[in-house]
Amino acid sequence: MIRKGGHGSNFMPAFFTFTVLSGKNIGGYAMQKHYGVGHIKRLKERFLEGKTVKYEIIELLLSYAVKGRDVKPQAKEIYSLSDGNFRKVFDVVENMDIEGVGQESRMLFSLIRKFVELYSQEAFLKKTYRAGTQADIISYFKNVCADARRESVHVIFLDAKNKISGNKKICDGTLTQSLLYPREIISEAIKMGALSIVIVHNHPSGDPSPSENDRKITRKLLFATKEMDVGMLDHIIIGTEGKGYYSFYEDGIIAKYNDNYRYMLEQINNI
Repeated sequence: MIRKGGHGSNFMPAFFTFTVLSGKNIGGYAMQKHYGVGHIKRLKERFLEGKTVKYEIIELLLSYAVKGRDVKPQAKEIYSLSDGNFRKVFDVVENMDIEGVGQESRMLFSLIRKFVELYSQEAFLKKTYRAGTQADIISYFKNVCADARRESVHVIFLDAKNKISGNKKICDGTLTQSLLYPREIISEAIKMGALSIVIVHNHPSGDPSPSENDRKITRKLLFATKEMDVGMLDHIIIGTEGKGYYSFYEDGIIAKYNDNYRYMLEQINNI
């Protein structure tokens, strides 16, 4: 019911009672505009029709964490700071100070990132491993290592039937520092009941070609694991150039190192 008021009264029709973002009062009434309800609805409709552009997808995601505010400027800034690369979006949101992007937004994007990682991981877990043909593994680690600023070393564990039982990041750091101590990798393999492993690490430079040190460390690790009856099936280096990875198995290097090991044993037995 609308009550009439005389001249100079505080009469205010009900449809004028809303708050604005500026926080100003009109006639003693706080007026707030609930920003973007129609805009976000239209954006969702466009998304379902496949008509949204990339930054608008970020805008839609932000709208679930930031209510009643225009998040288009933040979405455009995130997209710009990511250089238009969606793989960089998570790091930008989680690590950069963007006005209007708070803890809830960071939590949302962290959850999405973790979901994508777990979804990709499940594509190869429990599968029988065939060295050189594991596209799911390459795809997963490309996502995990995407745009990393430093190297990280991961190990994939395989059971007695050559099925993948799990994977673990062993450490961050250069390959030199990480793999000079194979005992940690062997220890983890024993804990997992693994009879063989695959090593995966990334090259932040983008070039997956192995360095001379990569070759030396791979040979050393293969020899060490064999001494503990753990097989090393492959060492994969993830990058962005060329086909995006390098496989020691595909290049015949693993077979060569296995021959080196057998030759070494023959020499020892002949002493």
